[in-house]
Amino acid sequence: MRQLSVPSQVARTVTKIESFKGVDLTNAASNVDISRSPEAPNMIRDVPGKVRKRMGYYFDTEYDDFIHGVFHLNGERIVHAGTKLYMGTTVLYSDMQDVGFNRSKAWEIGGRLYILDGKTYLVVGKFNGETSYTAKKVSEIATVPIVSIARTPNGEGQQYQEYNLIQPKFINMFIADGTTKIYQLSSDSIQSVDLVEQMNSDGDWVTVAASKYTTNLELGTVTFRTAPEAPTVKSRDNIRITASKVIAGYADMINKCTISIVYGVNGATDRLFVGGNPDYPNRDWFSGYKSTISYDSDDRPEMASFEDFTFFGDLSYSTIGLDTNEIVGYSLVGNYLATHKSVGEDGRNVIMRYGEYTTLNGVIRPSFRIVNVIQGVGAVGKDNFAYLNESLFATEQGIYAITAQDITGEKYTQNRSFYINGALAKEDLEHSCAVVYKDFYVLATPRRVYILDGLQKVYEKNSPLSSFQYECYYWDIPNISYLFVEDETLCFGTYDGKIMKFYTDKTKQTAYNDNGKAIKARWDTNAIDGKIFYKKKNFRYLSAQIAPAINTSYEAWAEVKGIWKRLFNSGAKARYFDFSYVDFGKINFSSDATPRTIGTKIRIKKIDKVRFSFRNEELNEPFGLYAIGTEFTENGNYKG
Repeated sequence: MRQLSVPSQVARTVTKIESFKGVDLTNAASNVDISRSPEAPNMIRDVPGKVRKRMGYYFDTEYDDFIHGVFHLNGERIVHAGTKLYMGTTVLYSDMQDVGFNRSKAWEIGGRLYILDGKTYLVVGKFNGETSYTAKKVSEIATVPIVSIARTPNGEGQQYQEYNLIQPKFINMFIADGTTKIYQLSSDSIQSVDLVEQMNSDGDWVTVAASKYTTNLELGTVTFRTAPEAPTVKSRDNIRITASKVIAGYADMINKCTISIVYGVNGATDRLFVGGNPDYPNRDWFSGYKSTISYDSDDRPEMASFEDFTFFGDLSYSTIGLDTNEIVGYSLVGNYLATHKSVGEDGRNVIMRYGEYTTLNGVIRPSFRIVNVIQGVGAVGKDNFAYLNESLFATEQGIYAITAQDITGEKYTQNRSFYINGALAKEDLEHSCAVVYKDFYVLATPRRVYILDGLQKVYEKNSPLSSFQYECYYWDIPNISYLFVEDETLCFGTYDGKIMKFYTDKTKQTAYNDNGKAIKARWDTNAIDGKIFYKKKNFRYLSAQIAPAINTSYEAWAEVKGIWKRLFNSGAKARYFDFSYVDFGKINFSSDATPRTIGTKIRIKKIDKVRFSFRNEELNEPFGLYAIGTEFTENGNYKG
């Protein structure tokens, strides 16, 4: 009798993804790790290992033009839009720099906000007992330095402070000898003598009437009609002369600066460093201290000093490297100041400085000496420096960080954005801007937003010189002119003058729209080609576990031989019922608020590989992806 054999069932292969990292826009889709996506717009990490659709943004307020900067002073928002500086709807100043992507920089200190826009150094505050905020040019309130003390009438004395670049006035303090009438100032060819004072027997300064002296501006002298008396206390200054000397270009050395950072001696945060002046591409300046002179009970002089962002001494500058590559930004590495330069031929693009006090000619001065020069990739753009666990900045080769090697203390740079370098190479990074928001480094280019996740780090073998890479994401939001954080909320300004704020409550159903428009989010898998890439595959089942919500869904798509086709829609299966939000078109009376597994049979036959895509493009629908699984068989060789 003839025997019949039953063919054995073709073994099924199961591929599942239960841990989701970020995107990989550098490798080809076939080489992307299974936990990453080669295409996942508008997704973000939920908790490590899970991803979700990002929240949207809503309109906050609108101005007339390009948003160049948004700052805060004592909780009040200050906006640089076009040529105007606003506090709320009030225009504080109307002659701001308004050139393309030239963004302003600002620092708050002592209840005032100091702003650099590349045109005029400004300060916002309350002045002379005013109750409301006003904006002034810093030159209007800048410190008048005491450039010399204990000066004899013939001009010998002790240098005390430098001339202030921002404004032309200076002070000389003399010890009168009771016989000399002519007093030599520390500078000749002056514009004016503004004030002459003499200390009386009570120790108070009294203005000397202009009729009691004459001036020679060319020689820089003041001649008294009657010789001033010698001081009661022999060593105490008793003549104080304030004069002005305008030196062309001095003020613009600071006014034209476009980058800044707060740094100081021994790593303190008490001086303002400024640079980015196009006339001096490799020079920067640092602010000084305001000093007051008083006397103790034994008539010994006592000096009191405090930080002063209105005082930039004419000698308080550094020349950093060659002028062929400009200074583009700063970052802090421990107690060191890293000064970043644009791409240079010698590759010496990061200069490390350390602040300390030195004594020169008996005068104690701050010194910021170069302690290391790092050869590496030059920085690109002035507005993408931010601190996320470490100092990050953009280069032509991606986002880099400055790190300190533990054993030798040697500083060096490492790439941190391997998984989006392929996309960043096509972006206009020179005009990008960045901010740190919670655990993310957020970078806005004119076309997109890129995110580095500070909670997810991984070693990448294809970038062996870097200790780790951050997982990355991207959002399709173009035309962001400025990023900022306000009240723990991520916000941005736009080219056309709008201020937008992102929603912060991910459980809120109405948080998933971009100012009323649907957010198109998706997560694509890599190319799934089974155990043996050249075998024919027949895909029979596809499933996804997604986060539950009152209103959520996904569409499943497949790419077969380069063509995407829609497989199915999950419908209302992942939703649960809540009377606080009822959409009768998408209602589901289930009360189960746990993650939902939704799958179905599919028929994709005789192919060598496939990519799946899970999409949500619905208005006000969240979408969280927890797991993906598919079943298929492999049998026979693929013939194309």
